[in-house]
Amino acid sequence: MALQKVNVKKEKRKKKNYLLRITAFILLGFCAYGLVLLAKDPVITETVRYGTMEDKINCDGFIIRDEYVINSPFDGTLSCAASEGERVNKNTKIATVFEGKVDESVQSKIASINQRLSRLQREEASGNLMIGDIIQIDSVIAKTIEEITDTAYSGDLRKITAIENDLCRVIRQRISEKGEEVPSVSKTDELLAEKKRLEGLLGEGKKDLYAPVSGVFSSVIDGLEGYFNLSGRIGITPDVLDAAKNIKPPKNKNAAAGEGVVKIVDNYEWFFAAAVDSRWVEDLKPGSYVMLRFPDISDKTLDANIDCISEEKDGRVTVVISCMQFVEGIYSARNVNADIIRKSYSGFKIPLSAIRVREDGTSGVYIVKDSVAEFRNIQVLHQSDNYAIAKEDNKLENGLLLYDEVVISGSDIKDGKIIR
Repeated sequence: MALQKVNVKKEKRKKKNYLLRITAFILLGFCAYGLVLLAKDPVITETVRYGTMEDKINCDGFIIRDEYVINSPFDGTLSCAASEGERVNKNTKIATVFEGKVDESVQSKIASINQRLSRLQREEASGNLMIGDIIQIDSVIAKTIEEITDTAYSGDLRKITAIENDLCRVIRQRISEKGEEVPSVSKTDELLAEKKRLEGLLGEGKKDLYAPVSGVFSSVIDGLEGYFNLSGRIGITPDVLDAAKNIKPPKNKNAAAGEGVVKIVDNYEWFFAAAVDSRWVEDLKPGSYVMLRFPDISDKTLDANIDCISEEKDGRVTVVISCMQFVEGIYSARNVNADIIRKSYSGFKIPLSAIRVREDGTSGVYIVKDSVAEFRNIQVLHQSDNYAIAKEDNKLENGLLLYDEVVISGSDIKDGKIIR
């Protein structure tokens, strides 16, 4: 009898173990199936953060300016007295043309002296400030720092060093305890004498050139001076811009009789003209506000306005944009790449793959909260091919919040679905 009870217990234990093994096997099967499904369609999330997007178009175009070209009186070599991009007054000496062939080493030394003179004149101008005029000194410091920043983008390290020296000197003047002017050692007279001596070696045949009008000096002659009709800008069609691309700058490095060698640029207003898709400007009109940025020149964004839009041809129009802001190098640039920006949007930057539109037309995203999917409403301000900017609106019912974890990939996502 006892042996029979023992056998019954063993049978029950075997049956129980068998059921446990079957249950474990089934559970393992479900887990494996779940892992396979997860591998096929994983749920990927991304944390919501702030971002900025621009409604813009990138295009190549031309800088158009009012330019006064000065021709060379005879064949020879040009020596500039003014620096590239320097603002000069009417009747200021800007260059000298030396007749015949000139010693290039002497010409190079004169060019170097001209650069040093320009720097010294800037130093002496700011050096005349008295320490008591704190507001004026602070203004000089602020402008000098801004100039260093702008120059850094151009990559002109030598110019940065010169401006940095100016800044250090003005700052020392600012913190002086005695309130006296900090003297600067000027070598202007010494450099002028050396320049005069070197110019004497170039020969007697020379002609000084003077600025006929006030403006910005440039020695960059590209062959497009006067090509664009400033008074008839509406007539600058895409065909006119296409033809301009085939105009090449003069190959002659020396001054040639009757040909342009330097120019004075009107620094009040300039224009940018480019051929663009007519659909992009269909709701723009003369006077509309836009922004300009020239990536190859500077990352500075400039305020501008639509000046005119040409007639459409083959789906393209020429948009001419006017601007009165300064950016380093703009007065010598011509054929440039630009961003035309209609508007900048800031808010929550969300991948387009995360945005869902419900049957009632409501736009939103699913977020993961406590391992469960929940729908959040959004208002899209702008979108590109990959991302969208959603408005940050804490008053929006069931709205999206900063740092929410948004589902950007996964099928059959719905309210209440367990994500993890």
